[in-house]
Order: sequence, then structure tokens, then C-alpha cells
Amino acid sequence: MSDEETSHLSNLSDGAGCTEIWEHLSEQRAAAEAESEDDADDDDETVDAAESTEDAPEKEAASALCP
Repeated sequence: MSDEETSHLSNLSDGAGCTEIWEHLSEQRAAAEAESEDDADDDDETVDAAESTEDAPEKEAASALCP
């Protein structure tokens, strides 16, 4: 096996069993999911802020027309 194929297991000690490997991989997946959700949230906030700035004049005009 190449180092590339086993690099995701490099933090495990020699002789780690199935449970340790499963836990390690689950933790890596959870961390990756949390990171991707944080990135998606950051992108959404940026878009929302830009949209609210762009829509401000339209909202002001609409509120002036509606009592």
C-alpha cells in the first residue's frame, strides 16, 4: 500500500483494532462535516449581507407606499 492510501490512518497507533479505527474515521468525518457546514454558513451570511444592502432602497420605497 502507498502512503497516500493509508495517510488517513497515520494518527492511529500500531495494533489499533476495528473499534479504534472506526472511531478515528468517524471523528474525521464529523470534523469535515462541521467544517463544510461552517464554510456554507459563512457563504450564506456573505450573500445575505450583500442582498440586504442591495435591496435596501427597494424596501424603503415599498414601505413609503404602504401605510
